[in-house]
Amino acid sequence: MPAASANSNPTPIPKRDEILQIASRLFYEQGFGATGIKQIIDEAGIAKGTFYSHFQSKEQLGVAWLRARHATWNGWFEEAIRNRKSAGKKLLATFDFLESWLADCNYRGCAFLNTMAETPDFDSPMREEVTAHKNQLHERFQKLALEHFADQEPEASARQLGSVLFLLFEGALVETQNFHDTWPVEVARVQAKKLIEQESAS
Repeated sequence: MPAASANSNPTPIPKRDEILQIASRLFYEQGFGATGIKQIIDEAGIAKGTFYSHFQSKEQLGVAWLRARHATWNGWFEEAIRNRKSAGKKLLATFDFLESWLADCNYRGCAFLNTMAETPDFDSPMREEVTAHKNQLHERFQKLALEHFADQEPEASARQLGSVLFLLFEGALVETQNFHDTWPVEVARVQAKKLIEQESAS
């Protein structure tokens, strides 16, 4: 291996991004409430003033974390279904993705649902991020259902079917995290498949 040149060191990431990366890991692994600013500052190796020069409060950092998580998670979701040839196959692939992702994260589950459980104030900025994330995912299921059932169902019925599939997905997510086992996803996938096939044959 050739000797490293003086200019071969990777460019340091901006301090704000470093703080966000550390906080994102801790918030997800430990929970937002259980993670204190002091722990984030200590792990980042920065002064308290440096932290507050980038984030005015823990809540502001929490909002930044959820926005970054939204982009990351949606990227995983879309990548998992992208190569499926039809909207129906993409809908079923969402459950394959769910099973794989939950096993990979050791059943830690959804950062947004975890945060919702810790944030009772519906009007808080963090709850707004949770609602926005789930609204977008709900709309994604509806869009796929509209595409799949375009020639078989009125738009309102297709949207309702998309909502049912979304609820199957969300319910399986919660109970897989709860039981630390993938059987809820397996059950949900079977029911989703039946629903899609029954409606397609009607």
